[in-house]
Amino acid sequence: MAAWLSKWGPLAGVVSAVLIVVAFAASGTGTPGDNSTGPQVIRWYTANHGRATLGDLLVGLAMFFLVVFAAALVRHVRRGDRWIATGALGGAVIAALGLTCLIGFDLVLATDTKDLTSTSAQTLILLENDFFLPAVLGFALFGVLGGLAVVVGRILPAWMGWVLFAVGIAALVPPISWFAMLATALWVLIAGIWMVVQGPPAVERAESIAARERVPA
Repeated sequence: MAAWLSKWGPLAGVVSAVLIVVAFAASGTGTPGDNSTGPQVIRWYTANHGRATLGDLLVGLAMFFLVVFAAALVRHVRRGDRWIATGALGGAVIAALGLTCLIGFDLVLATDTKDLTSTSAQTLILLENDFFLPAVLGFALFGVLGGLAVVVGRILPAWMGWVLFAVGIAALVPPISWFAMLATALWVLIAGIWMVVQGPPAVERAESIAARERVPA
């Protein structure tokens, strides 16, 4: 089971990226802005209840698979200490929690529309649009430490590590933070496929063969 998870675990990154794309396609654009009135917010979510709910659930599921991918990244470290990759896993957890909280406000707006007052709707839309700091910090941490882990741990070609490192730095710049998050999803998609094709680390494969040889016939 462990060998199977080590080989196919990176595909969680592919699943995460695909779910994010589908979520954006399902939820669409044109959500209310910070200056929208309570009645405007309520009307929008009443009209778009289904697709908003679907998009939120898909993003939450995508964050689950992002954390699974980050765990697979730790297992694929080929040399040196794993603390950097473990830090990247921590960043993925923070990013997942931050983004899940963010879409949680959207889910409340989509599912409890009938119970909203004008004031509560305005408050929730402000939180949904502006409570992004935990997610930004998580994606930055995942990008910076994950990129270094790729370079130092020889998980993938070094240039892919530096690309992820640059994306992590970009996540800290507010005007392009969301684009950096989307770039992270694209990187995870490519890295997940690459890691599956590449296979588990050579050390792990050798240990697996040795373990099989020790099993009595």
